[in-house]
Amino acid sequence: MADVLTANLAPLMFLALIVFLLLGFPVAFALAANGLAFGLIGIELGLLTPALLQALPER
Repeated sequence: MADVLTANLAPLMFLALIVFLLLGFPVAFALAANGLAFGLIGIELGLLTPALLQALPER
């Protein structure tokens, strides 16, 4: 399952963004939630390092 998720992460991220927008979330919130969610998924799958989340602005 993790191999399929890893191979198709970009299309799944795009589909998740479309779902957020169709549910009526504003674009800014949909992009932020989508990026954070898939960032955490990438960390759990070992594709990203947790230090990348420290690059977020502090305000």
